[in-house]
Amino acid sequence: MGDGAISVDTVLQAINALYLNPDTSFKEQASKWLCEFQNSLYAWEISDQLLYMNRDLNSCYFGAQTIRIKGLKNSLLEHVRKLTTDTSVPIANQLCLAVADLFCHMVQWQNGIKDIIQRLSDSDVSTGYLIDILKFIPEEMTSSTLRLGLNRRHALMNQLEEVKSHVIELLSAKIKTSQMSMLTRIFNCLASWWDHTGIMTERDIPIAPLLETVFCVLRNPASTPESTYDAATQWVLALLYQCRGYSGTSNGLLTWLQNNIYELVKVVQDCANAVASASGQTQQHEQLELYKDRCICLTQIFSSLIRTLRPSLVDQPEHPGSGGFGDLRMLDCLLVILDLSPPLGSRELAAITFHALHSLADDAIRHRSVIATLPSAPSGPDALGSSPGCGGAKPRPIVALVPYFTRVVVALTRFCPSSTADLESTDELRDFRDDVHDLMQDLLGLVGAETIFVELYNHVQRLQMLAVSANAQVTASEVLREAEACLFMLTTVAKRLSPHDPEGHISALISGLVLPGLAGPCPFPLQEVGCLLYMELSHWAACHPQLRRQIVAQLIGIVEKAAGVETSGLQPGQKLAVGAALSALGSLSSVYRATASTGFNGVTASHLSPAGESTRTGLLDEHWPDLIQRVAYNLPRLAWVPVYDATHFFTGIGRGLISSIGSGGGGVDFDPHPARQVLPTRLAQICSVSLECLTKLMDDNVAVTGTDVLTDPRVWLDYLAAIFRTFGCFLRRLEDGTKQSQWSAGSATAEQNSLAVSAQTCLSECLRLVRECIWPVVARVLTHYATRARPMEHACRLIRFIVRCFSVHLRELLPEIAEKIVLAYTTGGQHSSFLYLASVLVDEFGELPDCRVGLVRVYEALGGPTLKMLHGPGLVQQPHTVEDLYRLCTRLVQHCAAVFLASEQVDLNELCDTAARSLNLCCTGPSAGLSGDDTSGPNSSSDDLSSSSANTSASAAAARFFIDLLIFTGEAAEVTPTQVVQILSSGGQLSTPSSPSSLGAQRVLIWLTNSTPCSGSDVPDCGGQRLVSACLQACCLGYSEERFPELADIIHHLKVMTKNELFLKWLTTAVNSLPILRSDGLVHATVEQIADFKDVIMNSSRSSAIVHALTSFSSLFR
Repeated sequence: MGDGAISVDTVLQAINALYLNPDTSFKEQASKWLCEFQNSLYAWEISDQLLYMNRDLNSCYFGAQTIRIKGLKNSLLEHVRKLTTDTSVPIANQLCLAVADLFCHMVQWQNGIKDIIQRLSDSDVSTGYLIDILKFIPEEMTSSTLRLGLNRRHALMNQLEEVKSHVIELLSAKIKTSQMSMLTRIFNCLASWWDHTGIMTERDIPIAPLLETVFCVLRNPASTPESTYDAATQWVLALLYQCRGYSGTSNGLLTWLQNNIYELVKVVQDCANAVASASGQTQQHEQLELYKDRCICLTQIFSSLIRTLRPSLVDQPEHPGSGGFGDLRMLDCLLVILDLSPPLGSRELAAITFHALHSLADDAIRHRSVIATLPSAPSGPDALGSSPGCGGAKPRPIVALVPYFTRVVVALTRFCPSSTADLESTDELRDFRDDVHDLMQDLLGLVGAETIFVELYNHVQRLQMLAVSANAQVTASEVLREAEACLFMLTTVAKRLSPHDPEGHISALISGLVLPGLAGPCPFPLQEVGCLLYMELSHWAACHPQLRRQIVAQLIGIVEKAAGVETSGLQPGQKLAVGAALSALGSLSSVYRATASTGFNGVTASHLSPAGESTRTGLLDEHWPDLIQRVAYNLPRLAWVPVYDATHFFTGIGRGLISSIGSGGGGVDFDPHPARQVLPTRLAQICSVSLECLTKLMDDNVAVTGTDVLTDPRVWLDYLAAIFRTFGCFLRRLEDGTKQSQWSAGSATAEQNSLAVSAQTCLSECLRLVRECIWPVVARVLTHYATRARPMEHACRLIRFIVRCFSVHLRELLPEIAEKIVLAYTTGGQHSSFLYLASVLVDEFGELPDCRVGLVRVYEALGGPTLKMLHGPGLVQQPHTVEDLYRLCTRLVQHCAAVFLASEQVDLNELCDTAARSLNLCCTGPSAGLSGDDTSGPNSSSDDLSSSSANTSASAAAARFFIDLLIFTGEAAEVTPTQVVQILSSGGQLSTPSSPSSLGAQRVLIWLTNSTPCSGSDVPDCGGQRLVSACLQACCLGYSEERFPELADIIHHLKVMTKNELFLKWLTTAVNSLPILRSDGLVHATVEQIADFKDVIMNSSRSSAIVHALTSFSSLFR
């Protein structure tokens, strides 16, 4: 933007280009120009003219937004006064927000709220906008975007405390109006003050007219607009939330709310009756649209009431209708919602109740656990609660709540219908079922898996009997279709059932219904649910090998039958059914052996039962040829199969293989020799599918046509990675047998020697497989796809898992891996995944003295180009590279510190300077300071917010690097930082260190104490000063509090290492660099607060004290 004057026409042209020009490049240029204009001297004058011209919506919106940024009190209030009922809502909101922001920022504006009320309360129109401003003030006061700081927020809260009675009087006077738009504004304003100010009490709210009006609105859903009804709901929710903190008072407000909320049950029933009685489909649809949103609001209120009164419900439940805070009638309110009949009753309404049910079940379980640990707790059946028939005694929590939760389970079953079309055509039901599954895990802890299973099992039996009595020719598939919802609910409890099934219910269900039902012509969505049930019953299946054989055969048949089917020929639900079958096979395969049950006198039941010998044979032993030939080798013919499910299959195979080579499991000893003997062959077979497909893709030079398709090498790399990821305990499993033999015999035995030989043979053969078969293909992938980031990332991931699996036993392959990493990084793309892989190599091989020099050479090859890439804006743009780089450097300090830090090829100054700058990524990154819903520029991007987590992780990696670096330096240094300063400042020369470790520590001390100009500044600063300043900047201007311990450790180690005078100088300079006093007069931190902070830091003996000091001090700037 030039220095000449800017005309209104020029700004209008830019606005038109931004909003109306279809050319993206023009839009980007216009956006950049308008952003610069908003920061210019002409912004206020021209934006003022735009509003007075009132040319069109876009120009007025831009003018209002710019004025909000410039924020001048008198003109803003004057513009608000001139708003009319026809003014665009976005424009009016921008002006009202500007007034609210100005009040929050402007320290000189004393009695601001009274001033605003006086200026804008002279007409109904301006009063409406006045109420909007009063709503925005509490919201903006707590907004992270404004960064007002703790002192300013306290000052604002004091002002709000002084005027809250005036605000309540104003709202009480205006609520008598019959205009629904005014009621909406009033309720929104009240909700904001109760949600955000923290100063409202139950004495501040008059029952008449405010509370009476809000419940009058809630009791009349038909005559109330949606916006007003929703605003009334939000205020009631805010009141209920605040009532959780009023427990020490008389609770008069909560009692009043509770009684009036009970009356809203009749409103829900009236809504249901209105929808049911509507004549004709059109009228019913209209009624449904009208009452559905109202019932959502009422459901939120019922759920919030339960969360508010949850402690009383758990500790002292009372009979329905008692009127106390433990009145169980509030659970009846929730069940009214769950029992609503369609179309008003829906999964959407039911899902709103889940949060309250989750929290109530969690608290009830926790309460039961506490009671059970009390010394005086009863030990008999009465410990669970008093009998339901014990006169008028108050029921104990478990007895009182269990019947309600059982009704919840039954009600939820109705919302998981067996409608094939609904199950396949939308994701909504699947999402709902996922939520139900999570909720059931909490309910199981309270009600019990066996109780719920029996209830659902009995329901399935009734369906079977009903079907048979109605039609003697009914098939098992038809019964399964009717019972599909129950089967899904059974999948939510199956994993918590006893795998030994003493009552035989599971065996009867599987053999009598599921197996025959899936064997016939079964709809694919129902087939999927059956496969999911098999997956959840994997441990049960291991204890029942006869049925397991039938289940595995059925699952393999489902996969094999689908092989060769083209994507265009898929039937509805077939893709998900085959995916579920693969996942089920993976889960069944992962449970290699049965868990032994213990009989009388401690005798293992598997030895007593006829099936005992059968349970010793793992699934992989019985079905391995079929799993390879009929499933794994068919995967290239299943181009459409969900990659997630296929990965689950390979993961299960890997877990089963790794379990098979141990010497025992589940309390029963097994001979691992046969499994160890066949493991290399089986590993080669299961890996051959992916290796052959990768080879063919590279031989034919097949183009990558998409993601999660068979032409994508990532798919086959991930299948291999899934196997080796489960092999993380491979070496430990091989050693289990030897250790157990030593414990039992106390000396070397023939059995121990045999186990050791089998372990060594198994390891040697697996290593040969990696060297001769797997690594050549992976190395070729690194070359063939060197320029593609995603395949490189997944190839490095696979190598990481292989290295973790075999650890130092891959020593012979290490030079090849290192060479390939360096070559691929320098000649291909500089993918940060290579840095991550290098850190794993350091972690595994860094303790081997002969490997340390080579590992440091790898860093020297990778570190220089990486630091050059991160210079300047590259640091902010590539947080993942920063994280991977400093993860590598941390591992080098941990394992190869002397060689690493003493190397002349390592630019330690540049490395540490970049790390210090990385601590502030959370403050300088694209997402710094954004709240997510409010931006000041004409165009904003959600990508800024998505980088927040990456920035935080990068900063955390740099912090961990400094922590280990300072610990090593403190232990290895032969001089102190103060001595280094004195020697260097006097023109002297440091003595030659006696060891490489001391040399490395000395280089770190020189960086800490020697003043040099840092990037972006001509002022010379020492590294220690930059490091302390970076820590305080990160804490006060953007770092999340959960990361404060890492920065506190840095400060603590620096303080311990240096003399108090030197560190105090660094600390004082760092504090002074913070925005203590803003140009608008806002004081973030007083002199006393700064002095207290420095005293705590200087006198602290632990980093935990520094964490508390940083937390308190940073709140002054946020």
